[in-house]
Amino acid sequence: MSQERFTTSREVYHRIRWDPRLDAREFVVGYDAHRGAMEEMPFEAFIPDGEIPWHRVWYFKRGTQTVWDRKERIDLLSNARPAEETASPPLLAVPGFTPLPAWRYDARSGSWNEASRDPGQALPGAATLTVATFNVLFDLYDAELLATERRTPAALALLRETDADVIALQEVTPTFLRALLAAPWVREHYWLSDGPGAHTVATYGQVLLSRVPLASVWQRVFSRDKRIITAELRLAEGTLWVATPHLTSDRDASGASARAVQVEALLEWARVLGSTSDTEPPDLVLAGDFNFGDGAPETESFARAGFVDAWSSLRPSEAGETFNPWLNTLAAITTVSGTLRRLDRVLVASPSGRIAPTSVDLFGEAPLAGPPAPSGLPLFASDHFGLRCALHREAVVSQGPVVARTSTALVHHTALVLIPPEDVWGPIQALRKKHDAKFQRWMPHLTLLYPFVPEEDFETAEALLVDALQGIEPFDVTLSTFGHFEHRANATAWLRPDEQPSGALAALHAKLVAALPECATSAHGGFTPHLSVGQLPLSSDADLVRALAEWQRNWRTLKFRVGELCLIRRKGDTPFEVIRRIPLAQSRRATPEHEDAPLREARFSIGAGESHAGHAARTAAVEQLRQHCERIGTTLHPYGSYLLSTDGAGSDVDAVAIGPASLPREDFARALLQELAPGTARYVADAAIPLVKLSLGGVSFDLAYASRPEGVPPEDPLTLLEQHGSQLDPAGHRAVLGLADTLGLMDAIARNSGQADRFRTLMRAVKAWARARGLYSHALGYLGGLSWTLLAAWACTRATPDAMRSDASLLAHFFGTFASWPWPQPVTLTPETARYRPDGKRDLVPVIAPALPARNTARNVSRSTFRVIREELIRARELVANARASGTPSAWAALFQPLEANEAPPAGLRLSVEASSSEDREIVAGWVLGHVTALVYRLEGDRRLSVRPLQPSQAGGTLLIGLEVREARDAAALSWQPRSPLFAAVEAFRASFQEWTHRPSGAVLHVELVRGNDSSRSDAPAP
Repeated sequence: MSQERFTTSREVYHRIRWDPRLDAREFVVGYDAHRGAMEEMPFEAFIPDGEIPWHRVWYFKRGTQTVWDRKERIDLLSNARPAEETASPPLLAVPGFTPLPAWRYDARSGSWNEASRDPGQALPGAATLTVATFNVLFDLYDAELLATERRTPAALALLRETDADVIALQEVTPTFLRALLAAPWVREHYWLSDGPGAHTVATYGQVLLSRVPLASVWQRVFSRDKRIITAELRLAEGTLWVATPHLTSDRDASGASARAVQVEALLEWARVLGSTSDTEPPDLVLAGDFNFGDGAPETESFARAGFVDAWSSLRPSEAGETFNPWLNTLAAITTVSGTLRRLDRVLVASPSGRIAPTSVDLFGEAPLAGPPAPSGLPLFASDHFGLRCALHREAVVSQGPVVARTSTALVHHTALVLIPPEDVWGPIQALRKKHDAKFQRWMPHLTLLYPFVPEEDFETAEALLVDALQGIEPFDVTLSTFGHFEHRANATAWLRPDEQPSGALAALHAKLVAALPECATSAHGGFTPHLSVGQLPLSSDADLVRALAEWQRNWRTLKFRVGELCLIRRKGDTPFEVIRRIPLAQSRRATPEHEDAPLREARFSIGAGESHAGHAARTAAVEQLRQHCERIGTTLHPYGSYLLSTDGAGSDVDAVAIGPASLPREDFARALLQELAPGTARYVADAAIPLVKLSLGGVSFDLAYASRPEGVPPEDPLTLLEQHGSQLDPAGHRAVLGLADTLGLMDAIARNSGQADRFRTLMRAVKAWARARGLYSHALGYLGGLSWTLLAAWACTRATPDAMRSDASLLAHFFGTFASWPWPQPVTLTPETARYRPDGKRDLVPVIAPALPARNTARNVSRSTFRVIREELIRARELVANARASGTPSAWAALFQPLEANEAPPAGLRLSVEASSSEDREIVAGWVLGHVTALVYRLEGDRRLSVRPLQPSQAGGTLLIGLEVREARDAAALSWQPRSPLFAAVEAFRASFQEWTHRPSGAVLHVELVRGNDSSRSDAPAP
């Protein structure tokens, strides 16, 4: 950089903003207020490209010191180069890639110019770097339908709202590039990979924009319109390379083969960059339109190369379709197959481990305000939705030797810590709230291992740590004196933990490192136990000493006992939370009886306790039904909660009757109905598994039937299934599998001696909680009885002895485990079913039945109901922790509190039925309940909507499906108009009801949109 050139106000602003050595809170901006006098504002209040233009910024101050002044030509922030200039680093050549100039707008000349290949020093940065990718949709085809003149400014506005540090654009045309280059916010903030000549976008192509200076730009050309654009960004912690591809789609007949060549070029680019780097391999980000969906072979190719897909990593339960012709009318025009697909992706490969995706979401999902598209339908900014991804950047904190990385990839969103009890937090938090920039992110803690293993490895890590902690007894810690670590820009102040016996913390840490040697890292050259309370400026040593001395004078010693360690994690920008607690040996704790008594009292108060009389009544009814079945030549086999002895008040009995080949299902049902008293039973022929629903002595039964194949004598049901299962009809096969699943569960529990009673108590508590919170329903898209039972069995069979010591500790283990379960990792009980691999949208929550073939018992869980289940599990985990700490029945009763009206979404669909008789009404209500998930899936086609089906207050009663939008700007998703996605989904559901072949004569289905006290029926749309 020429010494005659003076640093601009814009450059000074960004240096203060990006440089971690500078605290933006210490600076003020002096500007011309147009009144002949200068005014000042806090640096953080200044809005770039806002009301005050750059030419009216005259100085920056740090405290009372002027660090930059336009008039006096003062610049104390820029780092001058040494007298002997260092040569620019050589360009790194990758076969097939050719260099391009980077472009930067020069306000003095009013033009875009080629930027220097050497951007100077590596630019320090904030903790987060945001990447956005967007296919802006060229108008080379169907231009008359695309209204590009409206879409282009809308797309630019969307991109500006992302506030992204790096923006990757595809299908950019010369016209769009001209609009981009003319945008003031682009001119002010970004370097570009193309300029006024539009050399890489004829007829269309990709463009990279970056707030971080582009050290070099490259392209790999495949054809006139197909290329890869890559750019090198030099950050303080190392080099980051960004590439934006637009791979060939399947619309082209040779799309797959062309795409394979392009993918291999990308992977070769990554390999060469990694192998030719003088230091460690650089971090890589791919952001663009990949033109393949989930499950394509290309996904495996990128995974093998070390790339992490941000969406599937952070939001595995959501499909994340960026191309949605069901919702996006422009996608409906451009689609060939009509398929919803996740074509746009952000892939991250970070050999250094310093960059990781922390959040990812879609943008551009709502239609544009104003008139419709030329087609008369809503107009969107593009046929693709955009993708915005935040990447966490871990700054370099030590210049010491690089520690060799182990085979385990550690992460910075988990840690093993020691957390003081909350009753001593007050004085600590008072200091931290004032001085600690990480006050919201971390609870008060002493770090033991950080970074730590990923959350999916917590169970393994916990087992290793439990073994390592044998013999480590609880000890006392006193916080009485302060210390500090010095960094380049500031100092970290901390409280020194003095332990009794002396050396207990060092001994504990040594045990932990021996158990998990891959976590043996430290930023301070060794293990220094400390509890951080804030950051202090390094203006002078005397000031630092004076501040700590002042703290010391006002500090009152705190003392607490260490009895457990905590595994914590954070997701995205949320605070850290405790996921698992690992007690030290001999930890003081309540006796099982003392801890379980209030839980037992709370369960009995809501009727969820053991009822020997109720089980005896069901046993008598089972024996009575068994006799009826034997008289018509069949054998009865009850299963489910009755066979497991986890049944409770009001529980139905599930059973299967097995008979000879000469007795078809309809004949069996007819014969059984003749055996039973009139009005006590009915045959449901059109259910997925045809059932006889009956009642004996006040006990309800769901009875399925399976007939043995021709020539097969009566035999054990498991033998029948193993030797002749393929000869059973589908309904009979599924019915016998239900029995086999229950027997498999019983075997799994029996293999762990002494766990049966704990399992039954756990199951009753979980069932009571799930019913209260509206989650005990496979039909509504939550989990049915078998799924919840499998989760309870898994928790029991994998629990540590400490977790099994009481009913309360086992319940805490259950909720702690599944509130943080890394779905879609399957829950399986047997080695045979452990090979199950999730596949598609129906496997968001794989809870695998124990009998073969391996089946997901929770295939009705959808995007929205998964979120509800996860949120309720987290809520339950917190309530159980509070109840255990409180030890009162009322605290436990909060766990089983039914869903309140104020917890339901403010809007919803009310489904009600009319029929000529109570029996017909029951049949129609059963159809609605059995098909409601189809309506939920249709509603979720609009990504703006979240759906929560609510349990009817009584069997066959009105069903409510709660609806809510993520943000206020998405309120149009609740539009009740004939062409709206919401109304169309309801109409499709009503049409399927009308097509129901067994619909009772005169049966009517009503669907109303309810907002507070207002409602509108689907057959009477709002005008």
